Amino acid sequence: METVAEKWRILAMNQANLPAEIADLSDETALWEIINEYNWDDGFAVPLAVVRHPKCDRALALRLFWDIDETAQIHHSDEESAIAELYASTAENDPAEFDRIMDYCTTLVEGLRKQTYPRGANRFDTGFFNLEDPSLTDRQRKIRAGKTKFALKNFEEAFLQPEL
Repeated sequence: METVAEKWRILAMNQANLPAEIADLSDETALWEIINEYNWDDGFAVPLAVVRHPKCDRALALRLFWDIDETAQIHHSDEESAIAELYASTAENDPAEFDRIMDYCTTLVEGLRKQTYPRGANRFDTGFFNLEDPSLTDRQRKIRAGKTKFALKNFEEAFLQPEL
């Protein structure tokens, strides 16, 4: 029996079929593995399929927002023009890919903002809140509290709460 990672490597050889293959996945841990293996130089069709997938859970959405690709964070900070400036050549040379980028950012940011991503099997620590974690030292707790207070100036709590 092949693992999701092995299946992903086989599917990666045929990029055109990947979004359809992702739609057929049945759980959020498989989506997590796909993102682990994904080469972001291949565009946004696969990440868009992941954030649109009904099994994309809150932890994976947070991971995509904070750890994997900063495009959605840039979109969050300036939803009008930042992505258009960052991807100006893509918008000019590959409008379909630019539309996927915008759709990915909008889907991810709005899904987190409106808290539409369900809780699932995946876990992700945003590095904010979670001050009661017994593994934190007093110093780590103070740093995390300060970091959280600062982040709340720019992000709604829904983007900061870890999914543990």
